[in-house]
Amino acid sequence: MNVANLLTLSRIILLPFFIIFFFSSYENNFMIAGVIFTISGLTDLFDGYVARKYNQVSHLGRLLDPLADKLTMISVFIVLAINNSIHIWVILVILIREIIILIGSFIVYFNSDDIISPSKLGKSATFLLYITAAAYILDLALFKFALFIALPLTIISGVSYCREAYKFLFKGKKV
Repeated sequence: MNVANLLTLSRIILLPFFIIFFFSSYENNFMIAGVIFTISGLTDLFDGYVARKYNQVSHLGRLLDPLADKLTMISVFIVLAINNSIHIWVILVILIREIIILIGSFIVYFNSDDIISPSKLGKSATFLLYITAAAYILDLALFKFALFIALPLTIISGVSYCREAYKFLFKGKKV
């Protein structure tokens, strides 16, 4: 297990701690949950950088990174829904996209032993979803506007992913 994969794995490990602190009765529970979520987001930035810079790109990392992204987004937005922090329809759009991509990834992987590489559009959507989630967790009104950019990008990147998966599965094009 290399450093890049450990960073990715740490994102998954941080999720239960985020949830526990978010719903706890500790003083500053949202702040603590927000710090944990921010650390998770930073590991998402650094794992790919470390993997490419230090030649640590691996099959495991290519599987774990998108899985960690999906688990993080699904968990965080469900938490925000339970807390009534954000409109349910917004969360449904995000969750549907994340679940479709997760299922699509499994289908593509089991048919090819490979994955569809994330597009720049998908990476941008994920980054903006991290900003949006952090803004709602920490109640940072200034950054809540990110939702208005993240949501259309989320939809467009989800449709784009479905097209790529369709091409791969039914037209035999390489991922």
